[in-house]
Amino acid sequence: MFAKLRLAYDRHHAFLLIFGLFVSFRLLALILFRPGGFIADASDYDFYLTWGESAPMGYRTFENLWTAYPPLFPALLLPIHEFSSRIPPWVDPRLFFHLIFGLALLLFESGNVILIYRLAQKLGIGDWRLEIRDSESSPISNLQSPISLHPVILYALLFTPVYTLIGWFEAMPLFFMLLGLDLLLSTRRWGWIGSAIAAGLGFLTKLTPALLVPIGVRWLGGKLSWSAVRHEWFNRKSPGNLLRPTLYAGIFLATVVGLGYWLVDGNTHLALSSFRVNSLRPPWQSVWALLEGNYDYGRVPIDMRNLVGLESGGQWTGWLPWTWISLGFSLLYLWLYTRRYDWQQPRTPVAFAAVSVIWLFLYSKGWSPQFLVWILAFLVLLLPTVRGMAYAIMLSLINVVESNIFIILLPDEHWIMVGTVVVRTVLLILLLCEFLGQIWPTPLVGQQLRRVSAGLAWGVMLLALIGAGFGAPRVAQAYQARRLAEHPCRAALDYLHAQSEWPNQMLVSDQIEVWRNFYPWLRDEYEMKIIDGYDPYDRPWATMIAERLDAVVQDREFWWIVQTETPSHAQEYFAQPNVHIIDQQQLGACQIARVVRLNEAPLAVADAAGGSIQLLHYETERPQVGAPLHLVLYWRADRKVTASYTVFTQLLDPAGQLVAQQDNLPVEGLAPTDTWQPDRLIRDPYRLTLPPNASPGLYELLVGFYDADGRRTLTLPDGTTADHLSLPIEVAGRDDKEGDR
Repeated sequence: MFAKLRLAYDRHHAFLLIFGLFVSFRLLALILFRPGGFIADASDYDFYLTWGESAPMGYRTFENLWTAYPPLFPALLLPIHEFSSRIPPWVDPRLFFHLIFGLALLLFESGNVILIYRLAQKLGIGDWRLEIRDSESSPISNLQSPISLHPVILYALLFTPVYTLIGWFEAMPLFFMLLGLDLLLSTRRWGWIGSAIAAGLGFLTKLTPALLVPIGVRWLGGKLSWSAVRHEWFNRKSPGNLLRPTLYAGIFLATVVGLGYWLVDGNTHLALSSFRVNSLRPPWQSVWALLEGNYDYGRVPIDMRNLVGLESGGQWTGWLPWTWISLGFSLLYLWLYTRRYDWQQPRTPVAFAAVSVIWLFLYSKGWSPQFLVWILAFLVLLLPTVRGMAYAIMLSLINVVESNIFIILLPDEHWIMVGTVVVRTVLLILLLCEFLGQIWPTPLVGQQLRRVSAGLAWGVMLLALIGAGFGAPRVAQAYQARRLAEHPCRAALDYLHAQSEWPNQMLVSDQIEVWRNFYPWLRDEYEMKIIDGYDPYDRPWATMIAERLDAVVQDREFWWIVQTETPSHAQEYFAQPNVHIIDQQQLGACQIARVVRLNEAPLAVADAAGGSIQLLHYETERPQVGAPLHLVLYWRADRKVTASYTVFTQLLDPAGQLVAQQDNLPVEGLAPTDTWQPDRLIRDPYRLTLPPNASPGLYELLVGFYDADGRRTLTLPDGTTADHLSLPIEVAGRDDKEGDR
């Protein structure tokens, strides 16, 4: 016994090494990976969990709950859910169901890689040498390993099987499909009986394994010709008699009916709900969906509890003639099926199974990303080459683009789905031709079929990559447009865009969420600062915010932004008497305020009727020749002003010539001085345009008041008086991009 085990270990040592890594990687993936990544939770496990949670509500599958799945799947799912519910839930209550259900599927997936290994051996390919070296690069063992490891290695390294395992149950029906093929090719006398049972169990999990039945009929000697009908079908001594093919179909049918009837507890009406519900669904992610104009994923239009809706139907009506489509696909499949393939070769049933699976997916109303794992299992067996892996990678990329980028991120960009569906469909047709070419009755025609399909496949993949390169900028623009349209502070963004020409080009907050939501849109127009309140000496957070705000903004005007659902800790800063909130608005989910801190003495004090007006501060930027000069003046009256005064701003060039001027009542006429409230800060903006023929250099800006009696007298900081305040302005040339703020 030990000697036999040792011999088996030596013979399959390399496979066991890969198998251990295969299982451990998927086990860790089940624990730590989440389908959908950072884009969205994208896993049917969540639906399975919801299904299980219907049981405590009194719902019983095939009793008062219909399902789109054949009965063997819920027979596995529901006990696992009940068992996982016995464990006290984690913070995320999905943990233990996802893990235990995934472990059950891992058993099937482990079986899949074993069956791929066995099938690859049965396909009869030669040997290759695996050389293992130690850390000193000296050979420590030379292992003769069959090239059947190639499919195993490729399948283990592909992304899609791992991703499918942690999100969908596809490993289970695929196992029965591969098991049926393996048993069919077995040299054991009664292996074909096990194959028929496996096909029946697979059909009770998902419909696809039923494709084994016509393959089993041909492999077991069933011939499709008039000569065979006359001389072999009913001749017990002929190898072409229909005894074993008939028994194969009968065992399959007996498994389906016998076990299925027991699993549905005799409720044959709801047992067929998986067939009926397909007629209620619109086509999805397929050529048929494009023809119907449906760009959604495979939604089921009615709730599992809605038995009335299941009976009434009518949830979807389309214009495609499905009767004729079904007839056409059936006749074409029958034509392919009746070709004179060499059914004595093990490659024939494997290749024709792959052809049948692809044919079913081309005919199917919809495509779901997990379907790809079926094709990949056959791809690594029948085309373990560079071209085969190019197919695998391209089809996987198409899945990601369609199911994650289009369906989730950019559902309105229909051109993306058009591209992915067309490219995938063409590649599947070419792959079907490749597999047919491997078994075509006429070798020369088969070679030509493979050569043409290979060339076209490379061309299609190259064109797809080029198209993706051209489409990437449009995808980026569409994503940006969608995020902008859904932005919780869209109104604030629009307002700040409009205000970006003014000198106060600093956005400040103590919330990192503001950085995330505003930086992508305003990074070129504003300087953004996030104030952190951490202090290694544990000083109060609010105190640190106030001190750091003082240091960052100094005496500059700035925008303070907070998202109202997130707490802010800047109250201590805003409680300072010299900090002024000029205006504050709630725009969407964000509150924005224009803030300035004024510490210096007034730049000028004007005599006015009823009191005095102080010019406390001004802000400008270094203008360029031919561009506007943006100026902001900050006024304050100590008492009620009883007269209305006009503000003048005049710009003189280095020669003393007037080149720009703007005179108006304060705040563009919206805040006459006789409406000012005492001690309230008035922000007064101006826009002066320099002529295009002006010269760069040091200009002089004159600011003052006047009324009908003339200019008002200003008292300057040095105690002198004048009828204007003179401010130096450095004007840059057109090519000077540097500017002071």
